[in-house]
Amino acid sequence: MIKKSKNSILLAIFLSCSGLFAQDIHFTQYYFSPLSLNPAHTGNYNGDYRGMVNYRSQWKEIDKAYKTISAGADMNFYPLNQKVAGGLYFINDKSGGNLVQNKIFVSVAAHKKIAGFNLNLGIQPGIVMKSIDFNSHTFPNQLNWNSGYFDNALPNSETGVQQKMNYFDLNAGLVVSRQLTSKIEAEVGAAFFHLTKPRETFLSNDNTLPIRQLYNAEVRYTLNTKIGLKAHTMIDATSKASDWVTGLTAEYTLSKTPFFTNTVFAGFMWRDGFKRITDASMFTVGFKYLNYTFGFSYDVNVSKLKTATEYKGATEFALIYTAKNTHLLKKLIPCDRY
Repeated sequence: MIKKSKNSILLAIFLSCSGLFAQDIHFTQYYFSPLSLNPAHTGNYNGDYRGMVNYRSQWKEIDKAYKTISAGADMNFYPLNQKVAGGLYFINDKSGGNLVQNKIFVSVAAHKKIAGFNLNLGIQPGIVMKSIDFNSHTFPNQLNWNSGYFDNALPNSETGVQQKMNYFDLNAGLVVSRQLTSKIEAEVGAAFFHLTKPRETFLSNDNTLPIRQLYNAEVRYTLNTKIGLKAHTMIDATSKASDWVTGLTAEYTLSKTPFFTNTVFAGFMWRDGFKRITDASMFTVGFKYLNYTFGFSYDVNVSKLKTATEYKGATEFALIYTAKNTHLLKKLIPCDRY
């Protein structure tokens, strides 16, 4: 009976989300989910095409935990020798055991180098589908007084509540990067989500999603031929909710060829917000080998929820395959001209 009551409480929280400003789906290794980070990252790499997969499991110690799976691909094209890119990505998220959302987005981006700056501009239209299964929950009216237990086979007497909703969404973004010195490269990006301010609610009201803003920056420093450092930060905010992730990653080069650089890397990150204490400390490790990049991260929960989770937060895996670049970037004359 206690477990059934928890289900009712969880459902009540989900249905009341129309009065809250909840955060969107996010990854600790946000830089390994480029299409969901910023539409301008579509094609923003050195290669013909790539594919990516991300998996996140959060708070599995709590009944009905959170799981997120993302998959995507993008490809570069060169019409009239100008670089443009197209991509597609899909996200499946299951929150609290029963709130399911699926997102399918198409990404288009243009890339141009002007006065030493690499400019990347992208746009991303898509469809969002959300659903919740009432049969997996119980309501106050489903208490069987004869048995003393909740029975979801009884009428729930709920009215004005939908179990599914779909809406169109639109995102856009800009990324600028530049090689500052022979050892330092910097990148900044800005992305804006829910530009259409879509209506999102299971109820009969007119709750709309506010525009979500995301800003990120990173600085890559080559210490020597073997070791490189990357400092990075990301700020994600919408109305009264905010997410701030900052970290440092060290990378060690094992070997290098004209096409590939094989490395291993490890880093430390932390997450907090503008008006709350530190949420989690995160540790990341991974490697790059030939066409493949693999990343693993683990969140140590240090928020007030640590009592229930025993400091255990989220586990993430990321895998990216990048095909080598067959497009001729530089045209050199191998001998003197007379």
